[in-house]
Amino acid sequence: MFKLSSQFKIISICLFVVVGLFLINNKKLYAFPGINLDVRKNQIQGEINSLVIEMSNIFNDMSIDSSTRLNRMTITNDRINILFNELEMINQQINIRDMLNLQRNNNENRQNHTRRI
Repeated sequence: MFKLSSQFKIISICLFVVVGLFLINNKKLYAFPGINLDVRKNQIQGEINSLVIEMSNIFNDMSIDSSTRLNRMTITNDRINILFNELEMINQQINIRDMLNLQRNNNENRQNHTRRI
């Protein structure tokens, strides 16, 4: 009985971890209808611009030693790369959305055209 109880605990912990990892790595957030992709795209572009300015300030700051400056620039660069990846995903979703809207409009135009004939 003890062995079965122990196995159940291990399985439940593993299941909890797998579900947690799935939720953490779920990048489909922007597909929900309440999120405006164009607004989020502009927000990310603004964040990237501010991080580029921050990196420039770090690069020009001579009051800190070079290793600290390099570490800060690396961290800022990593944040910029993450935002570029998010921006790429949003651009892909915008393209898909626009293609679907175009297909929908074409289908409606075809239906209207066949009704007129």
